[in-house]
Amino acid sequence: MWKPAQPIVVDGTALTDQEAWWYEFKDAFHELCIDEIDEEWLDGLTATLYHAHMDRDPCDAAAVAFATLNYEVPGYELEEPFTPPPPRRRPKVH
Repeated sequence: MWKPAQPIVVDGTALTDQEAWWYEFKDAFHELCIDEIDEEWLDGLTATLYHAHMDRDPCDAAAVAFATLNYEVPGYELEEPFTPPPPRRRPKVH
């Protein structure tokens, strides 16, 4: 498990290793974003990635996540916005 080089203290309380990872990841992700970011979405991303990347440096994990989320697949640009079809009605069962 990743551990900070020095304890991270917030409001006079030292963070646990997990809390420190989350703190560092979110801070690094915020630095990469130009625009504001939805905090609930970032909390969900952090929780999801923590389990797979708890052994990695959180700043590295944030850089990989940011690059992945901003990558455009070549040749996959949509010419028109996608509009989903209307929902189909299920036939009534008697």
